[in-house]
Amino acid sequence: MTASVFDSPMFTKLYPVGEAGRLFTHSAEIRAALLVLGTLAKVQTERDEIPEDSAFFIHRSSMEVQIDPAGLAECVAQDGSYSPALVAAFDKAMEAPEHSKHILHNTNPQDVADTALMLRLRQLLTQAETALKTLPDSDARTTLLADLPMIRDTGLRVAFTDAPEIGTAIGEALKLGAPQDARAPIRTIANWLTLAGDTTANTAPATPANAALHAQLLGLNALFQETSDAASEALYLPQIALSSLSLLLMASAA
Repeated sequence: MTASVFDSPMFTKLYPVGEAGRLFTHSAEIRAALLVLGTLAKVQTERDEIPEDSAFFIHRSSMEVQIDPAGLAECVAQDGSYSPALVAAFDKAMEAPEHSKHILHNTNPQDVADTALMLRLRQLLTQAETALKTLPDSDARTTLLADLPMIRDTGLRVAFTDAPEIGTAIGEALKLGAPQDARAPIRTIANWLTLAGDTTANTAPATPANAALHAQLLGLNALFQETSDAASEALYLPQIALSSLSLLLMASAA
């Protein structure tokens, strides 16, 4: 079996996740981070921090280059984050050192990863909302949907807290909120997803597989809430998100 049922073609019907599965792939992660890097370059040239021609080249390249995630592995093992390795790989793929030297100008690499994650979580919450709206009316469903705008407003924001003016401009371009540290908001989103999955678990078919999935969701979120570091997000967050979406989708199909 695979390490996660959500990565397995054999389990795709037992634990369906729909389009949400694509959000937790290296392809989606890298594409979102490149989008942030390209947007950062545009914002910085508007503030006369980097040359306009370099910003244009970086932005265009961010939409065109292909980065092999396997090539980031060694740096990730050393740094615990993919951002520095991604910037180096992006620099190399651009084949234009006169422009690529301006990538991530005076910016914390982790801000790029955190903001890229918010872009993917925004899509995830939209999919969760869609699934919730197909369920029968109930007090729990009404409360979850009523809480969602607040979750989006307080949670879906850019990072870049060390450069708030730049962060605000990036947020406006990417339709995310003002800069804030990402650690607590990510856990708030995980809590909402867990509550959504927990609330709908009894609506999904009562099978041993679903009971195990429900238990996994509750257990992983409990562990996740005890952490406050970015490293734990790679271990817990994808499983929490996809467990929740799977329960929601099964409940909506019941």
